[in-house]
Amino acid sequence: MVTSKQRQLNYVAGALALLISTGLYLLTLDNGLRPEELTGGDLITHQYAQVQGRPSNAPGYPLYTMGGWLWFRLGRAFLGWAFNPIQILSLYSALWGLASLLVLYLILVKVSDRRWSIAFLLTLFYANTFFFWYYSVTTEQYTSAVFQTLLVIWLALRWDEQPRDSALLWLAFVSGTMLANMVTTLFIVPPLLWFIFFRRAPSGDGYLYAVYLKRPKLNLQTVGVALLPFFSYAYVYIRGAQHPEWRGQGNWVTTWEWFVQFLTIQQGRNELSPGLTLQNFFTGEFPALMWQELTWPLFLGGLLGLACLGRRRAIWLYSTLLIYLVFCWGYRFGNWFQVIIPAYPIFIIGVAAGVAKILSAIEENRTRSASRFALYAANLFLASFLLYRFFFSLPDANQRNQPDDTGLNPGWAILTDQPARPAVISSVFEERVALDYLRIVWDAAGEVYPTVAGEFRPVEDSPAEELSLYITRDAVATAPDAIRSEGMFPQAAGEQLIALRSAPQTELPPAATPVNLNFGGKLELVGWERVEAGAQASIEIANWQIVLYWRVPAPLSHDYTMSVRPLMNGQLLVLDEQPLIQDHQPVWGVYPTGRWQPGEIVRDVYALPLPAGVVPDQVQIVIYRATDTGFENLADQTIRIGAEK
Repeated sequence: MVTSKQRQLNYVAGALALLISTGLYLLTLDNGLRPEELTGGDLITHQYAQVQGRPSNAPGYPLYTMGGWLWFRLGRAFLGWAFNPIQILSLYSALWGLASLLVLYLILVKVSDRRWSIAFLLTLFYANTFFFWYYSVTTEQYTSAVFQTLLVIWLALRWDEQPRDSALLWLAFVSGTMLANMVTTLFIVPPLLWFIFFRRAPSGDGYLYAVYLKRPKLNLQTVGVALLPFFSYAYVYIRGAQHPEWRGQGNWVTTWEWFVQFLTIQQGRNELSPGLTLQNFFTGEFPALMWQELTWPLFLGGLLGLACLGRRRAIWLYSTLLIYLVFCWGYRFGNWFQVIIPAYPIFIIGVAAGVAKILSAIEENRTRSASRFALYAANLFLASFLLYRFFFSLPDANQRNQPDDTGLNPGWAILTDQPARPAVISSVFEERVALDYLRIVWDAAGEVYPTVAGEFRPVEDSPAEELSLYITRDAVATAPDAIRSEGMFPQAAGEQLIALRSAPQTELPPAATPVNLNFGGKLELVGWERVEAGAQASIEIANWQIVLYWRVPAPLSHDYTMSVRPLMNGQLLVLDEQPLIQDHQPVWGVYPTGRWQPGEIVRDVYALPLPAGVVPDQVQIVIYRATDTGFENLADQTIRIGAEK
């Protein structure tokens, strides 16, 4: 008989386990993207699918994706003040992970004979295993597969205690949801059918399958609720019909033809083709990582402990593990962790059952003090493995503020230059994928349309009105001839962008401070402008920048280089024992002075990293050109750039 105090302790321990896990996952939640993650793979595919409501990689994972689409919108609306879009997408996995831990705790309480401390420690141990932790803080779908598997186990155990039709219908429905998610989770279903149908009938005469065969209405209801989630694949068809551009590469006469091929895509068939070789029967990855993750004592203890659940339950779960094992060895060898991640908690269930069996034997044959000591020892034993697992998993599972999460940096650097929108930006691949992500997912690059380096044709979804044209410095390096055509007048738009005007600029912008400095009678500095850090919301300019506006009174026969040197109190600034000087020909070297037209005003940008807390008050400008014998200085001028314009 469970007392009210025991029931309260069970609730408190479960809530505490979830609270600790929630805090752990929030502190280690993925908040950035590595360059290789941004350019391809399941992670980025799932993100775009959930943001745009598009089918994910085949076969589309409709239930998971539709739920993710709804979650992303709710998350942006209510949590956008605290989390960036990547974190909100990752939180979707964390929610499935926490739901999995809740169901696991309920199962562990049941199989450990209401020993809340055992269930508490084992739940936290599983929460800290690397794969489950990692997939709970990144945008993958595997925690949902764990939840489905554990929910089937929990419902089956409840049915085993009280064989009600409602439990059977729920089991059928959850099994049906597996059809619309990771189908490999269905491996638990064949042993489950044996578990249900070959239970002795309440009358003691025969098995339940004979009883259920005589109930056609229940059978039809069970099949109906099992197939109900399968209709979610209509979402894949509808979205494919609405957006043919999402279908991928290929030629299809009808949407139905694409739909069928998508659901049976060749990639999926190849991944499910035999891959067993005797040479790779045992490797450092599979199955070795299973006992490395669970630790040898808990791996073996869980394997043996399943036998303590009772004959039928043990056969059911042992059979499930065997199917996982055979499948991973025979198929998808390289992706075993994606296929059998739901197997890990089955071992944890076995540990709980084994520990409960030992403690129950001690309670029956020893004194009360000995029983209490055994429980303390078991708790200490499990707590030590929990701490071990936490400290060993943390470095790899923690995805927050990773130094290699630089995939979006090229896009942020371009947006820092604040292009006039709508804008077409000729860019390299890394910049394009970053800008596309920031536009679609982050909603930070609206009306910014990246194109291939050297091309300026507006993309199909760009507006019809006049577009501002830009090219990035990296794109110029890739396609140097792109801006050398007549009728194109480059202007430095910032540290990364070069604006391409169709006519020369002849007026000084209102934001510029006018000056009138002559450099050897050949060049005129007509204005300057400081670019303030943080000029655009949520974006900080890393380098100190100054804009110089140049003009020539007459055509020049030479190409001159500008050397800009920020000063403070008349002294050249130094960083890391190196003087801060930036030399380049105008517009980052792409618009030499020999091409300028008289009267044209050319915007030029200089960007330098400054020592912390240092603000220049003057800028020294030296104009020179290369000669056959060295360098020839044209002129040297200094302008004051104090706080007041």
